[in-house]
Amino acid sequence: MDHYEMVENLRAKANVTYEEAKAALEASDWDMLDALVLLESEGKVNQSIPEFTTKEKEETRSSARSEVKGNLSKLGAWIRKMFTLGNSNHFVISRKGSELVAMPITVMALLTVLVWPFSLILLFVGLFLGTRYSFRGPDINTTVNDFMNKAQEKAAVAVEAQVE
Repeated sequence: MDHYEMVENLRAKANVTYEEAKAALEASDWDMLDALVLLESEGKVNQSIPEFTTKEKEETRSSARSEVKGNLSKLGAWIRKMFTLGNSNHFVISRKGSELVAMPITVMALLTVLVWPFSLILLFVGLFLGTRYSFRGPDINTTVNDFMNKAQEKAAVAVEAQVE
């Protein structure tokens, strides 16, 4: 590094004028560290030198914690909402016009997740044995039941074709 670059670096680090940086470097035989110490001892170094550290600042840590807490509370609110919706709406299994089972959607979802192969096989086989499935509740949209009715009708047609 040439002398001009050294003066510019010291000037930027110590926040002093070009002349002060050059004089300090000349007095310290162009040693950057000695020149910085010299300027500090003369009280010329401005105290607004940028601080560099490997430690994380407390405010960064606290803002990250508050962000995580906010996200966890949003997740908790969403889970509570899903449980409320799942418990106020029901999955209904009926056969020959009589209702066999009406369970909250939360229970049906848990059974489907925990014993998914068994529950899916039962639901599928039930279609071909004349079992009807529907959803009932204040938050249920009719298109879901319309789709399920179409699937049940197709299964019934397939069973009739096999019987004949």
